[in-house]
Amino acid sequence: MRGALVHDALYQLMREGHLDRAIYREVADRLLQALCLQDGMSKARAWLVYQGVHRFGDPSADPAHDRPILTAPRGCK
Repeated sequence: MRGALVHDALYQLMREGHLDRAIYREVADRLLQALCLQDGMSKARAWLVYQGVHRFGDPSADPAHDRPILTAPRGCK
């Protein structure tokens, strides 16, 4: 969970143009792998997690794929 939160935050910073995707995407993916290992995930599963985000995560870090922020209507709980 911790690794996913950090990774998602870094990808959001890349998507918003605050971090250079060409430099920091690999760093974010490897950090996710390291945090998964630190939190007790097996090496094999952490490697699979890394491979998944490394191979398929590029659109999530691409500023061209930035999504609007949506909010719930007033009165929703």
